[in-house]
Formats: sequence, structure tokens, C-alpha cells
Amino acid sequence: MTDTPAGTASYRDAVERHLAALLDEIRRDIAAGLRAHLADTAADLRPGETLEHRLGSPEQCAAQALGYHPSLAPYQDDYDDFAMTTAVPRRAAL
Repeated sequence: MTDTPAGTASYRDAVERHLAALLDEIRRDIAAGLRAHLADTAADLRPGETLEHRLGSPEQCAAQALGYHPSLAPYQDDYDDFAMTTAVPRRAAL
């Protein structure tokens, strides 16, 4: 494993920051699966490899966790416009 536990935690925190706009329950569910996936991936890294090499940037990893696919890129501007005009209710932490 090349990434240190601190490096793995830093990457995980960066990915989770990209998920912050989600409803708390959904974000916690995705984050739990993400933590397990990152731990497994970190354990399988080759010498000299990092999580970012394997999984892409934290932003890309978050997009993949949400089911985003590059083929959706042409629609991103429409989504951004919608997201800027639509209030997403946040639920209180349980």
C-alpha cells in the first residue's frame, strides 16, 4: 500500500466534501460505502500508486459514487442551472 492512512483519510474527506449538498441520510449511506471501498482499494494499491491515481480526483470519485457518467457531461449545464434555482431541503442530523 502506498497511500498512508492519513492520505486515505484526506482523500476520503475531500470526496465527502463533494457530497455535502446531499440530504444527510443519503450522504451518510454513500459515505459508509465509500469508506469501505477506499479501505479495500488502498489495501490493493501497487507500489507508487495512490488513491487518486487509481480512482481519479476526489471530485471524480464523488461523481462516480453518485452514478455520474462522462456521457452525461452535455447535460451538466442544464443541471447546474436547475440546481442554482432549486432549493434542496436538508434534513436535520439524527
